[in-house]
Amino acid sequence: MRVSASERKEQLIAATIEIMRREGVQSVTMRAIAKEANAPLAAAHYCFSDKDELMDRAAEAWLKNLSRFSSDVPDYLGLRKAVEQVAEGYWRALEEEPSSILAEIELIMWATRNAASPLAGKIYPAYVVELGNIFSVAAQNSGEGCRIGFPALVRLFLMIYDGAAIQYMTDPKGADHSAHFFMMIDALLIKAGV
Repeated sequence: MRVSASERKEQLIAATIEIMRREGVQSVTMRAIAKEANAPLAAAHYCFSDKDELMDRAAEAWLKNLSRFSSDVPDYLGLRKAVEQVAEGYWRALEEEPSSILAEIELIMWATRNAASPLAGKIYPAYVVELGNIFSVAAQNSGEGCRIGFPALVRLFLMIYDGAAIQYMTDPKGADHSAHFFMMIDALLIKAGV
């Protein structure tokens, strides 16, 4: 059965994401992607000019999935509760899918090292938009203010999460990473006046 080019592209993107999650970004090759997608190597080269283009498209697909961490956050309970619930969702994802979070971090590093990829400049701004909307709507709905701007609040939130995630992944059974993460989120919210 013939597979359309658009369907084949989606298969190849999904295969790229799966390889990154399972084996890491360093394992992504056009040959491995084609094998994972059960597609001819020629089809992979026909759909994408090179691995970099495919990696960019896979990352864009991943970024569209940002809401998986925050889709159930009620925006009527106020800013503090919204931030705390996003933090809980992020931490739950880290504990349940550490390989996915590790692959996301590797992808960010790959994009940063790969000067040809415009992806590095897209990743954190996408988070700023997604989480900034959630946080600002929660504050607006409850009539709360925030002493720091929402883009800065999101960036600081992500700095805390990224650092905590890396420490957790290097030693999951070590220190009480979860308690430290939520302590830092609380300190951020106090600084923000929430």
